[in-house]
Amino acid sequence: MTIRQLGKTESLFAELTSTGAMLVVNAVTVTGRINAHFIPRIHQLLQLRHPFLSLCLNQVAQQWQWQECASQPELEVAEIDDSKLPFSQALRDIMQQHTNTPLELGGPLWRVSVLLGQQQSALVISMHHSICDGLSAASLLAEWLERHQQVAQQAVPDIQRLSIRAGVHQALALDEYSLDDNPFASPISPAQAGVWLNQAGLEQSQQNKLELLSFCQQQSQRLLAISRQYQVSLTITLYCAAIEVAAKIARSPVSAVSAGGNANVRPIVEPPVNHQELACYVSMFSFEVASDSSQDFWQRALKIKQAYKEKVDSGLHLVSCNDNWWEAQAPRRADDEMQQVAGRFNCLHLSNLGPLEPVFGSLEDSGLIPQQYYFTAAQHLVGAIFWLGAQSVAGALSLTVNCVEPMVDQAMRNEFSSLLTQRLLDLIDDH
Repeated sequence: MTIRQLGKTESLFAELTSTGAMLVVNAVTVTGRINAHFIPRIHQLLQLRHPFLSLCLNQVAQQWQWQECASQPELEVAEIDDSKLPFSQALRDIMQQHTNTPLELGGPLWRVSVLLGQQQSALVISMHHSICDGLSAASLLAEWLERHQQVAQQAVPDIQRLSIRAGVHQALALDEYSLDDNPFASPISPAQAGVWLNQAGLEQSQQNKLELLSFCQQQSQRLLAISRQYQVSLTITLYCAAIEVAAKIARSPVSAVSAGGNANVRPIVEPPVNHQELACYVSMFSFEVASDSSQDFWQRALKIKQAYKEKVDSGLHLVSCNDNWWEAQAPRRADDEMQQVAGRFNCLHLSNLGPLEPVFGSLEDSGLIPQQYYFTAAQHLVGAIFWLGAQSVAGALSLTVNCVEPMVDQAMRNEFSSLLTQRLLDLIDDH
């Protein structure tokens, strides 16, 4: 049975299914041990609540549709011997594996891995970007752990099934759009990208490579306080540090760094969105930051704050969620655009989910308390040169750095990660 046809924005994501791109990979570590025997019941409860978890993508007469799927999601449960393999490394490896393994066309739009260590466990869920964004995935991970607690206590409440709305692009109902502007980043030129990339050609052998960075609660809270002291958000501080590092490690001087970001459209969607509803409620945009070493860090941060605000306030990127905007555009030249630097649309993309404490609030009295949270989006033929995912649980900031090899080599990825960590720690030490 056909559920409904996908809108144009959703179909854009669906087109990239076969490459393994458009996967949102989220992971949370918790104290205690997840009981693997509970997992089939947990997934049954989740599917009762979320229709998207029982659907697949299929193409009928060149139109993408959601259809019912009889298969269950892939599941992996792995025992981790902390004395032989650090738990954080095992988590990075399994997240990296998820980003490099495409979902099966016609199969479930999600997969699950559970890591079991001596003192902690980890839950990793990948979902197709057409049905979720990072915040939707975070909400699902929180619900997964909540269902684990309910099953353990044999106290499962009645399940209220969420509906599949017509689509974010229709729910926005925006009629103002520009025929001449593009809310997404224009691909940076091969010459610009060449100062970071080893090659510009499309390669099916490209692999996502991840680094997981974490800061303790004291460091994180200090970084937040310093940011507020200089009247910028932690997001802007992260942009400023990452842009500074990207410019520093470029193989030749750069005059500017292009940066991408996301805006959360949940607050303007009608009817209002249930915070646990699965869908993709983000709109993308990009801006350019001049590489100006004559100003100190916080002066540059204020400039980034202004550039970021102008992009968010423009609302043009929100229009791209609307089918009317797509209909008004000239025929898309997706193939031509992707050929430029293999679809690297920005030097840097930062997606910050913000503090996730409210999402995991129901777990305070359970045996599975969230400790660290990481997320990323799979990159292959499209993406950014340096992709960063940021968020905090328990007041502690965690970052995921995602680069694609062989386009970005291991040495550059490691240098970016280590310098970014050190730059943020230096900001704390300076105050």
